Amino acid sequence: MKDKIKVVKMIFGLFAALGIIFIIVGILWLAIGSRFKKNAVEVSAVIQEIEQYRDSDGDLSHRVYVSYSYNEQNYENVRLNEYSSNMYEGKEIEIMIDPNNPRVNMMNLGLYLGSGIFIGMGVIFACVGIFPLIGLGRSSSVQKKLIASGQYIYATVESIQYNKNYTMNGQHPFIIYCTYKDDYKNIIYRFKSDNIWTNPEYFVQPGSEIKVFVDRQNYKNYHVDIESIMQAKIMDYT
Repeated sequence: MKDKIKVVKMIFGLFAALGIIFIIVGILWLAIGSRFKKNAVEVSAVIQEIEQYRDSDGDLSHRVYVSYSYNEQNYENVRLNEYSSNMYEGKEIEIMIDPNNPRVNMMNLGLYLGSGIFIGMGVIFACVGIFPLIGLGRSSSVQKKLIASGQYIYATVESIQYNKNYTMNGQHPFIIYCTYKDDYKNIIYRFKSDNIWTNPEYFVQPGSEIKVFVDRQNYKNYHVDIESIMQAKIMDYT
């Protein structure tokens, strides 16, 4: 089970790393584009041709060719580095060119859209990876403190269910739900275990007792002790 938890952490770590890489690429794209824009010259161009083609994935893509004049010299069939759905042949557009190499061009659309896509994707990937890792780290810290305190109760297993919010290699982890009745306060407490990647029905069934480490001052802080039972009864090589 520990190995599978490590795999989960590695997957979230990969998402976080990809997110950071995307954000860095987006920032670099914006920085390079802003530097280009600072030295660029704006000219009016006319769309000469919009060529349609299929990329390697079979998706429809476009190549846009424009013509314009700069320093009394005409530039024909220059490839534009971007495309938008409102473009059409014969349309006049404003582009930025490198005065030292007039065939190098850019539009404001490509500058901000490209960097925005990378940064946006990076934020999404980073959030998908970082927040679960933080949650796992906090959960692990709380578990260690609770176990170190040595305070526990015995709860009754209520049910064993799949956690369909998580999937790894097409498999959902299990969760154990258990209850504890405080006869003195006449209160029933309900707890759930962490994700379990080995079927717990091999060693615990509804109606049996299970140890739950608790903070006596606040039962919201707890840890269902599934590890010790699993280590005692199962050697998981899957």
